[in-house]
Amino acid sequence: MRRRELTAAAVLLLFGLGAVSQARALRLGSVAAPGPGFFPLVLAIAFSLVSVGLLVTAARAPAGPRSGPPGADAAGRFRVTGTLGALPAYAPVLEWPGFRLAPFALLLFCFTALQRLRWPVALAAAAGPALVMDLVFRQWLGVNLPAGPWGF
Repeated sequence: MRRRELTAAAVLLLFGLGAVSQARALRLGSVAAPGPGFFPLVLAIAFSLVSVGLLVTAARAPAGPRSGPPGADAAGRFRVTGTLGALPAYAPVLEWPGFRLAPFALLLFCFTALQRLRWPVALAAAAGPALVMDLVFRQWLGVNLPAGPWGF
């Protein structure tokens, strides 16, 4: 298992370094006026650093075999299946309940059905990001988002 993790991290690092090489060929510009290569370079460097972290973690891991991947039990499969089912269903129904209610409902489903959080905690945890997304996209950026039948 350790050899597989080391190989995967090394391949990811090679991809990251290749992306850094390609991004350096583009004009960088400056932080105040970024060029077309600025963000690809920053992202490629960040990706490479994460890959180095994965390499270090894999190298420091014990060499013995593990019993299985984390979350391989029935509860873990239920969470993965529920998430993979909820996310594709979210996009087509986004317009009907509106942008304020749809992310709240998605997060509430994830927190209650998949993570089994208590209702007060789930309500607060779902309301916070939904309000922040509304503030960022509607108020700050002025994006016209679906309002839903209730006008919010």
